[in-house]
Amino acid sequence: MQAVVLLLRIMSLLPLNILYLIADALAWALRDLFRYRKEIVELNLRRSFPEKSKEERRVIMREFYTYIADVMIETVKLHSISVEALRERVVFKEPHLLQRLADDGKNVILLMGHSGNWEWAGCATAIEFGVHILPVYRKVKNDPIDLHFKALRSRFGATPILDKEAFRLIKGHASPHAVALLADHTPGAGKGLWIEFLDQQAPFYRGTEVLLKRLDYEVLFAHVRITGRGRYEIHFEPYKATGTNDFEVTRAFVEFLEREIHAQPFNWLWSHKRWKHRKPERAISIER
Repeated sequence: MQAVVLLLRIMSLLPLNILYLIADALAWALRDLFRYRKEIVELNLRRSFPEKSKEERRVIMREFYTYIADVMIETVKLHSISVEALRERVVFKEPHLLQRLADDGKNVILLMGHSGNWEWAGCATAIEFGVHILPVYRKVKNDPIDLHFKALRSRFGATPILDKEAFRLIKGHASPHAVALLADHTPGAGKGLWIEFLDQQAPFYRGTEVLLKRLDYEVLFAHVRITGRGRYEIHFEPYKATGTNDFEVTRAFVEFLEREIHAQPFNWLWSHKRWKHRKPERAISIER
């Protein structure tokens, strides 16, 4: 596996226009040759967009495979991409929302889903703002690959923290810092907060709710919109608590994420088994 990591590092030295030719071939192979999770993608799209025609969903699926192949190849490039190139390709629509909190010494939780190139987004955020970025990640079972991704995520000054140790490590970090969470992962059926998401019941992690009860954090939602090939715009939206309902932040994030997915349907990780669990009888439910 170390040989694979070495190959990826060598590949990263290729210019992006060459890497995108490889991405075109990879998209075709994933979609038509290997049919990578094609049944899962089709099922997710059919259940999430029942109002769309079969042809409309087919177009979304085709665009999705092009998008996910680009993300894979761009992540390879992350090993050697320059600060200047990353700043040119990843821009922030409302940078003042995060910068103002950093200037005030506030700690922030950034909640986002698997949209755009989330790896580029994390690195670009670490470059752009005067705040220490702490991306929370899940350990990859293969150690060389896990170390490779940890090196990529920390290349521009971020400090990746393991999800199982997140609370302990977050408490020990100086302020201001921003904890970046990919909040659309799938928890265990009995451990999640259940809410309607894209016309289906789905569990979401309780971690953000727990953090907010224990620590004094501001919350920003983030979504990575695609503006062109290899070009992204990060949209921030502040979370405004009302204190009138339990699990407010989860409800508000789901509404935010769903709105963004509907605006650019192919731009999300449809190959993920997001609805693999059945809702338990004693599940904690959140009304929309």
